[in-house]
Amino acid sequence: MAKDIISIIIPVLNEAAIIQTALRGLQRDSALEIIVVDGGSKDQTVTLAQQTGVRVVSIDGRGRAAQM
Repeated sequence: MAKDIISIIIPVLNEAAIIQTALRGLQRDSALEIIVVDGGSKDQTVTLAQQTGVRVVSIDGRGRAAQM
């Protein structure tokens, strides 16, 4: 029987200070697919998220609704 996977979409904007800690905490559960959606960060949020190995998507424009 296949293992169920839960997808978590995390909208972010300029979260470099906390992104890796937050993602590593979630990565402890192998049943989670983590998708970070960046709304145009001006800091290192995207690079730091990519370094954790999660899926990272960037969109034009801000707003959680668009990011979801």
